[in-house]
Amino acid sequence: MGKLVVYLKYFFIVFFVIIQTIVFKALYFVFPDTTKKIILKLGEKTTMTQNPKFKFEDWGPTFWTLNFVKAAVAHAWKNTGDEAFVGGLAPNTPVLNLDGEKTDIYGFIKGRRPLVLSFGSCT
Repeated sequence: MGKLVVYLKYFFIVFFVIIQTIVFKALYFVFPDTTKKIILKLGEKTTMTQNPKFKFEDWGPTFWTLNFVKAAVAHAWKNTGDEAFVGGLAPNTPVLNLDGEKTDIYGFIKGRRPLVLSFGSCT
């Protein structure tokens, strides 16, 4: 049941991104100033609008492009397999080792020894 929910969530995200892109493109065509205000308001939640060098004209119109849809769908698909389920295997998430090389969590497993992951910092 858990995996079904994860995949349904993925398809909902894809559907939402496509609908959002179509709606913003139509709104921008009819009401460009209102659409700009809406997107800037959404940008406040992610601090995108706090950088004075980051102008709306540079990033705003990207919300209704095919590249935005591709990036959002690819990101959603990549994170779909990162769900952990009770009694199941841990997700094999990509990580960087101490040398800065990209690997995955399963690459650290040695034989039948248990692998302990500790997240945090010692300051």
